[in-house]
Amino acid sequence: MNEHGHGGQGMMFEIRNGTVSLDDWVVFEGLNLRVEPGEIVSVLGPSGCGKTTLLRASCGLERLKEGQRLLDEEVLENATIVPTITMLFQQPVLYPHLNVAQNIALGAPKTMSKMAVKQRVNEVLQSIGLADFQRRGTAGLSGGEAQRVAFGRALMQAPRVMLLDEPFASVDVKRRLELSAMTRSHLKERNITTVHVTHDIEEAKALSDRIVHWHELAVGAQEGVSNGEK
Repeated sequence: MNEHGHGGQGMMFEIRNGTVSLDDWVVFEGLNLRVEPGEIVSVLGPSGCGKTTLLRASCGLERLKEGQRLLDEEVLENATIVPTITMLFQQPVLYPHLNVAQNIALGAPKTMSKMAVKQRVNEVLQSIGLADFQRRGTAGLSGGEAQRVAFGRALMQAPRVMLLDEPFASVDVKRRLELSAMTRSHLKERNITTVHVTHDIEEAKALSDRIVHWHELAVGAQEGVSNGEK
């Protein structure tokens, strides 16, 4: 990995026999998902089935009651955040007191020099189609623009695994497919292993290499119990 965070080797990511319960409610149990290095997988399922919880458990924000998460076959400590995995939320988390460039720069590794950060931010802005937005405040951004900024900040972290939680749900269908294609291009260029969750089949087709239905992943999940068939 060079200083600017280009390229890099994708890592295999896996949730093995994962169970998450919140209070007395079992969100999912016995869930298995394996994503090969550099692969983009979309998990397709209805709202409320547990897709976001899967991502939160994947990045360490939620505790697995049972099971494991693995990076390149190495077991990660439960409910811990690791810098190689980053998550893009459904609603972009931007800081209103910072301009667009400053928001993106927050993703830079602590070891990166100020000069390198500035150069890398400019490269990211160019690549996500916001080259003239450096000093723009976040308040006036459209939903699509705001999500691009959040995605740009995620790219600054040079992650090996990216988790996408319906990131384009707030934009119209045409723009959603454009953003999906742009995102796919960036992920593939950088060989970032990706788990994308959505209820939109067209978005999944535009973004991913492989689509997995929620009910295929977990025992007793919505839409029926998996019989192991795809």
